[in-house]
Amino acid sequence: MQKVKDSPAGAGAFGASHEVAGRFAATIIDTFWAKKWFQFIKDNPYKRWNFYRLSRNSNITWDIVQANPNLNWDFDLLSRNPYITWDNVKANLDKPWNFYELSKNPSITWDIVQANPDKLWDFQWLSKNPAITWDNVQANPDKPWDFQWLSRNPSITWDNVQANPNLPWSFQWLSRNPAITWDNVQANPNLPWSFEGLSQNPAITGDIVQANLDKPWDFYWLSSNTSITGDIVQANLDKPWNFHWLSLNPSITWDNIKANLDKPWNFYLLSSNPAITWDIVQANRDKPWNFYELSKNPAITGDIVQANLDKPWDFYMLSQNPNITWDIVQANLDKPWDFGGLSSNPMSAAKEKYIKELTRSFAMISAWIFKLKTNPKYKLCRKWMSQVQEQYYDINPWEQKTAKRTKFLF
Repeated sequence: MQKVKDSPAGAGAFGASHEVAGRFAATIIDTFWAKKWFQFIKDNPYKRWNFYRLSRNSNITWDIVQANPNLNWDFDLLSRNPYITWDNVKANLDKPWNFYELSKNPSITWDIVQANPDKLWDFQWLSKNPAITWDNVQANPDKPWDFQWLSRNPSITWDNVQANPNLPWSFQWLSRNPAITWDNVQANPNLPWSFEGLSQNPAITGDIVQANLDKPWDFYWLSSNTSITGDIVQANLDKPWNFHWLSLNPSITWDNIKANLDKPWNFYLLSSNPAITWDIVQANRDKPWNFYELSKNPAITGDIVQANLDKPWDFYMLSQNPNITWDIVQANLDKPWDFGGLSSNPMSAAKEKYIKELTRSFAMISAWIFKLKTNPKYKLCRKWMSQVQEQYYDINPWEQKTAKRTKFLF
């Protein structure tokens, strides 16, 4: 058998190429969605769009900005938009970019900052930027890092803090940092942890609180912590829970509320809690639900609104509800939509549906191409196999045929 040449097309390369292809496909789909989403704005130029809010909308890409230079874009807000990349900025340095806002942008890495020292970077915001790592800080001790903001940066780990005890860390903010765990706290009881901060930390679960009820937890802030469930509240009803925050906490279920209707629940705030569904509202019409808050509740879908247009929806708040689609707006243009709210609405439910449909289409096309390339009955497959043989074997396909006949191969 002739020796096969070394090829990058091994299992690892094959997997990597699929990963790259996946990222490329995701980028294409995002681009398609952004153009589709923006088309409604282009088709309705006389609506009262808010370009301050549009500029920070995650559906706005640089391609859209570039294709619509006559629109009143806000470069302060564009600068912090995560879909704006450094390549976009670098290619358009004549635009009024705001480097204070760019310093917040998670697409800005330390390599970019380092390669552009003449720019007016803001080290307070860079210190909080999750794209900035401890290695970046450690390698640049001469920079004016803000340790209060670094202490809340989720890229900062307890190992970083422990290895640098003499630096001015803020334990108030470290206590809130989700990278800090209860194990870290327990292993270092002599440090000035803030239980107000720990009570807000999503890494602190109800089980941790339950097992450490002797600690000075702040039940005001625990009430807003999404790691706290209704079962924990139920088991500790003697604690000073804040029912204002509990009413907003999506970890609280209707069963928890129903079992404790004597408690001071705030139905105004409950109406915006995503744990409250339309079925719950309909089944409990005697409760003082608030349609202003219900209108922005992400559990309220466009279909629900469309099927219940006789209800007193607040169209100002509905305009901000991520389940609202352009189709719903178009079908109800006589309603008092707030085009400022629509300007900032990412319409994430419609985007998710669009991505699923397009991904399914891409998968079907990909499977079809794969079939064409791997089944020898198709001409494309025979041509591809011929190219592979020519590229990775010491002899070409015609020589292989000859070799087979003369028993040199196999």
